[in-house]
Amino acid sequence: MFDLITTICTNLFRTFLLKKFMYIFFDNRIVNKTSEWALYCSFYVLTGLVYLLFHFPPATIGINIVIIYIITQIYEGDQRKKVLVTVLVYGINMICDILAIFSLSDYIVGKEYNEVAVYITVFLISICEFIAEKFAMKNKKTEFAPPYWNILFFIPVISIIVLLVLIMCNLKNRIALVTVSAGILFINMLIFFLYHTLVNIYIKLEENAMFERQAACYSNQLDVLMQSEEKINALRHDMKHHLNELLIIANKSENCQQEIINYIKSMQMFIKNKKEYICCGNKEVDSILNYMLNKAQENLEKVEYKVSMPKNINIRSFDLNIIFGNLLDNAILAARNSEDKWLYVFVRYEKGMLFINIQNSYKGNIIKHGKDYITTKEEYGQHGLGLQNVKRIVCKYSGNIDILDTNDIFDVKIVLYTIVVKKTV
Repeated sequence: MFDLITTICTNLFRTFLLKKFMYIFFDNRIVNKTSEWALYCSFYVLTGLVYLLFHFPPATIGINIVIIYIITQIYEGDQRKKVLVTVLVYGINMICDILAIFSLSDYIVGKEYNEVAVYITVFLISICEFIAEKFAMKNKKTEFAPPYWNILFFIPVISIIVLLVLIMCNLKNRIALVTVSAGILFINMLIFFLYHTLVNIYIKLEENAMFERQAACYSNQLDVLMQSEEKINALRHDMKHHLNELLIIANKSENCQQEIINYIKSMQMFIKNKKEYICCGNKEVDSILNYMLNKAQENLEKVEYKVSMPKNINIRSFDLNIIFGNLLDNAILAARNSEDKWLYVFVRYEKGMLFINIQNSYKGNIIKHGKDYITTKEEYGQHGLGLQNVKRIVCKYSGNIDILDTNDIFDVKIVLYTIVVKKTV
């Protein structure tokens, strides 16, 4: 009876700690709460039954790992990240179990052990969760798996295997087993710090790349404005001569309309800046699109674009820079390596919605992990961090993103819900 009460109480708290561990790695705001509670209840019931019916480590390990992995599926994130979380969380649980049991007695597989050890296990797990949450994992909402995740993955896997072998072999030296378990627990806890560090490094790399691109955009836009200013000044300087010429043409005959039109078109061609593709009034959007379209013109054979959006749109320029910068950078790179070398950019604002459609030709196979597309740019490994940032911005504005790759055309459609801010005079 005491064994049953102990299992009910401690397993309930262990399930609660598992949920807290999941919240360290995954965003709990975008999850089906009904499915979440159902899975945690299933975990509580099944693991409790396995513990009561079988005192056999391999069975316990198997059922725990399977259910924990199933629980990770209800959260947003890369599958590699979910596998890493599964083995890491269970590895820590298992090590705490071994430390508690063997610290109190010489346990033999299949035999009863001191029930107090179960409470000590929960206490150790709660300490590990507290340390991980407060001191290691500060970036909880990252959706991608960090680089070198396979190395991080193998550490808890090897830990589980080593400890399982030691237990099944009924190691007689209890002090050695406890010492080894404590060392392995410390190593596994370090993974939280390594994970956090690697994620931060790659986020910083992406941010630095974005800031460098933004600086290049502003530099390009400054050149565009200076060239336009020079042309305007030149036209203003010669305006008296142009007006005199138009007056002479108009006085020559009554049917001079076409000749006047041609002359005005010549003036327009003179003042037109070849590097100024977009002029919607939004300085940030103009700068990023002019820079990227100029880059596209230099690298591709066919570039089509149509941009129509208001000046005072209620979307942060920083967010627009992330969307246009990442998508166009990827599109130009892919199109440059294709046969058609083609890019199409469409942006339009209508009734509180900003529509963005970017299409490009590509050659070869698209690399995917599930529904996630993985970039082939060498500087970002193969983790698709830029596209993940785009999805994050789309989610921020309660928008939608649809990605298709058919007939050697990569097609990204985005809808952002926003408003136009009317400035008071």
